[in-house]
Amino acid sequence: MTATSVVDQIQLGDHVCWTHDGESGGLDAVARFAAIGLRLGQKVVCFSETSTPRAVRDRVEAFGVPTEAAVASGQLRIVPAVEVYLPGRRLAPEELVATVVDEVSRAQQEGYPGVRLAGDMAWVLRSGITLDDLLRYETALNRLFLDRPMAGLCVYDRRLFPAERLRALGTAHPGTAGPHTDRTWTPLLRAYRTTDPPGLRLVGQVDQSNRDAFTALLDDVTGDGRAPVLDLSGLTFADVGAATALVRAGRASATGVRLVGCRPALRRLLGLLGHEPAAAALA
Repeated sequence: MTATSVVDQIQLGDHVCWTHDGESGGLDAVARFAAIGLRLGQKVVCFSETSTPRAVRDRVEAFGVPTEAAVASGQLRIVPAVEVYLPGRRLAPEELVATVVDEVSRAQQEGYPGVRLAGDMAWVLRSGITLDDLLRYETALNRLFLDRPMAGLCVYDRRLFPAERLRALGTAHPGTAGPHTDRTWTPLLRAYRTTDPPGLRLVGQVDQSNRDAFTALLDDVTGDGRAPVLDLSGLTFADVGAATALVRAGRASATGVRLVGCRPALRRLLGLLGHEPAAAALA
């Protein structure tokens, strides 16, 4: 399975960790991601590090999408990450998130139906940012994808990041993929905000590989003083860690959390944790 055809599956609302073993694998993924966005009329912002902006443009054009007009109009922006993330001091996670918010808000003001953000994360290796700070940044980003028309591709070179560090960073993303991902891949978890009733609709699976992202999504809907409703009918698998996160979210919310569409296996896990799923509520 080629990297490019896997990237085709990424939609607005997806926050994906892309791991690769060389410059070409990362560049191909970013270029395909950008080319799709340009064809759809979306704004594309690429934060480059290992590859030059010119190399990114050349690879986008290799996928059949001219870049000259897109760059001139501002639809395509390729900027070295050092110019955004390394302004002479170490940025806090909250400041890093604010940078992303600014990019998405600008795209919305410009009238684009969506924005795609691709980042070569090799820049963090010379930034002084700690693993904890990077995890906080990646985890906090998940809340943005609920309310803004955006897709994110965070590109990590496995040659540069220790395996245990990459595993930890992967948990901050709802889905992880790479050049050798199976053709049936879609992001492991997708989340959609609901307003009537307020809460989330969850689709896919939750396990150790995306637990931090799942917890961040729960935190987002349990902190506004309302009793959120979690539609779990599209959640085909949730491990004991996911069940524990649901219980903790219910305890943390002053109004409790209501569950709908809870599948039998998850109901049993919640029961073992001391909560009665039949009541469709956690408090």
